[in-house]
Amino acid sequence: MATSPNLPARRPRHDGWTVERQEAFLKALATCACVTHAARSVGMSRESAYQLYHRPSAFAFRRGWDAALDCSLRLVEDEAWSRAVNGVARPIFYQGEQVGEYRHYDERLTMFLLRSYRPERYGEPLDPLLEPGEEEEFLRDPGIALDGGLTGIEFDADDVPLDELRPQDCRGQSEDEADEDGSNGE
Repeated sequence: MATSPNLPARRPRHDGWTVERQEAFLKALATCACVTHAARSVGMSRESAYQLYHRPSAFAFRRGWDAALDCSLRLVEDEAWSRAVNGVARPIFYQGEQVGEYRHYDERLTMFLLRSYRPERYGEPLDPLLEPGEEEEFLRDPGIALDGGLTGIEFDADDVPLDELRPQDCRGQSEDEADEDGSNGE
């Protein structure tokens, strides 16, 4: 029996992980991206596949496993895009019976995909008023962010001259302040 140079040589067993079964498992894993299905396709259990994966002498098998999952990653990406665009059918039940279904669109999945593929357009928005390096400080402590926002509002309020305020702008003032401005609400 010839052994593959990429997979660990084992004692030939009729019911175990032969080199041929390992190769067939890795090919199946690359096409289906599911360890359980790939193991079943070669007549083995998922648990025994993981036992072989964790065996110290199975370095080449682990490398093949990781490469197979990398190959199957495109399947997972395609399915995620399909769910984002087409949604997922969800059943509607009435009195214990299914009477219909609706399409559920996962907005978080859609935003994740958009941010991953087009980060320049859909990435996290930056505050244009912050200096470079200040955003980290704001993100760390919500209290600082709130205080900074309130301070900004106060500065904006100071920018408006009092003679430009209209009576409806002064509703929160005391009567004395309103009388001084000549806008007592009458």
